[in-house]
Order: sequence, then C-alpha cells, then structure tokens
Amino acid sequence: MKSFPLATIKPNTYLTGQAYLEENFILFTPETLVTDEAIARLRVWGYQELLSEENVESKSSGFDGVHDGDVTSAFLVEEGQEHQQKGEVKKFYIELLEFTHKFFDLYLKKSQLPIEPLTDQMKAIISNLKNYRRFLLRFTELDREGFSYLVSHTINTAILGIAIGDNMKLPSHKLIEIGMACLLHEIGMYRLPDTFQNAHRTLTIEEKRALTAHPILGYRLLKELGFPPNVTMGVLEHHEKEDGTGYPQKLTGDKITLSAKIVSVASAYDAQISSRPYRDARTGHLSLIDLLKESGKSYDDQVLKRLVYTISLYPIGSLLELNNGALAMVHDSNPEAPKQPDLKLFTDEHKNPLSDFPIVKMVDNPGLSVKKVLGRDEVAAFRADKIIPA
Repeated sequence: MKSFPLATIKPNTYLTGQAYLEENFILFTPETLVTDEAIARLRVWGYQELLSEENVESKSSGFDGVHDGDVTSAFLVEEGQEHQQKGEVKKFYIELLEFTHKFFDLYLKKSQLPIEPLTDQMKAIISNLKNYRRFLLRFTELDREGFSYLVSHTINTAILGIAIGDNMKLPSHKLIEIGMACLLHEIGMYRLPDTFQNAHRTLTIEEKRALTAHPILGYRLLKELGFPPNVTMGVLEHHEKEDGTGYPQKLTGDKITLSAKIVSVASAYDAQISSRPYRDARTGHLSLIDLLKESGKSYDDQVLKRLVYTISLYPIGSLLELNNGALAMVHDSNPEAPKQPDLKLFTDEHKNPLSDFPIVKMVDNPGLSVKKVLGRDEVAAFRADKIIPA
C-alpha cells in the first residue's frame, strides 16, 4: 500500500484507481466524484495523505460546481462521526475496565466496596448507552486484553443489564441498582479459591458443587456493607431458574426478583459470546437462539424478549450474508421488528465492495432476508481479501 498527498487530488474529479482512508477502508473508487467538500472534510479531520495500491491520478468529471447533497460528502460526515463515537466508546470501556479492576482489588486488599463511586459508574453507563448505544453493545469489538474474565464479564453484564432495564422503561434509580447487581453478581467468587476464577479447563463435579456457594457468599457480603435489597437479591438469585431447578434456593419464576432475572439473562448472554480457555466464543445470534430455547425454563420470557428488542435477533455489529448475496453489518436494532434490523451494506450482491456503505432498513425491504451469520473464519477471510473493512 502506497501513500500519496491529499493535495494532489483536484476537486470535482474522478480518480484513476481506488483510494483508501486507512488500510481496508476504501474511500474513493474510480466511480466516486471527489468534491471540494469531501477534500475539505478530510483536511478538517487531519488527513494529509491517502493510501492506494497503485499510482492514482485525477481525471476530469466535466463538472465544475459542487454537488448539492453530495453522496460522498454525506458519507464522510457520517463515517467521521462514527469514527469519533467509536473512539469515545473505546476510551470509556477502558476506563470501566480499570475502575472495576481497582474496585475488586480494593475489596481483596481492604474488604471495601464503596457504593458512591460505583453509583457514579452506573450513571456513566446509562449516559453512554443513551449517546452511543450502537457501539457500546458491540461487546466483541471492545478490547478486554490485559484484564481478567471476571472484570470484563461483569462490566458487559452491567451494560447489557442496564440496556434491558431501559428497554423495559424502568426508572433511573432502578437501572442503577440493576447495574450494581450485574457488576457485583460474581463478587462471591472472590471468597472461593483462585481455581474457580482462573480455571483453564472445565471444572470437576466437586468443584461445580462448591461453586454454587458464590451467590450466598456475595449476598451476605453486600448485605453487611449496606447495599440495597434490589442489589443483594439480584446477586443471591441470579442462578435461580424459572422452573425451580436453579440454585441456591430452587426458587420458581414467580418468586425470583426482577433484578435477578435481568442479571441472569445478561450474564448468560455475555458468557456465551466470550472466549474461554476451554471453548471458543459463539456468535451473538447463536447465543440468543440458545437462550431463547430456555425461555420459561431457565430464563424469564419477558426479559428474554427485551434482550432481543435491545440488540435484535442478529445482534448489533454482527456480520451477515443476505439472501441476495450481499454482505452487511447490523447497524442498529429495530425494536418493532427484531428479525429485521437496520443494516450497513459492505458489498453488492456480487460481493463487490461498496464505497459508501449505505444504510438499509430491512423493514422497508420485504424481499431482503438473512441467509446466514458469518463465522469468525469467514469474516477473517473476507477482511483479508479486502471485501469488507477491518
């Protein structure tokens, strides 16, 4: 890949080849008009150079004015905003990881779990979900490197639990309590041997039996420290099941608190999409299907429904192949039609990369359907071939 100065591109012309904003990110194709506004926008963002696989030059468009509502400029504005929002989300997520690591470390060293800073973090999650929901719910794209599974898992559970509660129209103080219960639902694990936290294998039957004590240990700890009932009961009951086969009390669904039902669903979903030393991560879609099979048995059907409404049946960020052959990413959920999310198209039906990534609402295109969710190897292959962006 070669770099070339942005200044060499003449406004209102076409290029003789493809130009990339970043590697694997096609910005201009020979069919794309490069307008004055597009060039100015790139300069505002600090881009002085573009990339190409070959020498590219400007060629006349036969057009001297500026396109009103130019497609490329509109695309650049949208992509620039998304790039900025992704950066904000990644920064916030790292801050959450660091906070939670230090918070749990404070408990291990001083047996302290201060409520006020935890409340502030839950408020920050609520705020970021309001502003950046599409990016904050794309867990598989957020970097957890360098932090323990328990830290990242409890954070993701908190984010998703608050998102589910918000979809249920719960008031802010309830969302804060649900977020706390989610973040602290595994705190009892820290009273068990390290084997349970850092196991690189499937636990033995005896170890699994000992593991069932962690909800009680967490409940007692949080109750002693003065946490609200919605938090303590959410921690105590998060392994109870609707049909009464859960633990530690074998409660049936009518006796399980709502906060515990939400923690249960959010925790189970993140556990499935997370890589563990003894198994690979599953796609969000397959994870949802597995959870839905347990509706009314392991999980509350209404909470599961709200999970689907929140992230769609094809979770935000999933990469799909459509029935016409095109490749797309789930751009946003559609609460009114969970099977028909909004899509960002990466290719046409012949798998030719698109330069402007149009947003398509499946609900407005009844002939469009999902053929399959792309697996990890398929995504890697398409990215290596520069068919979809990295």
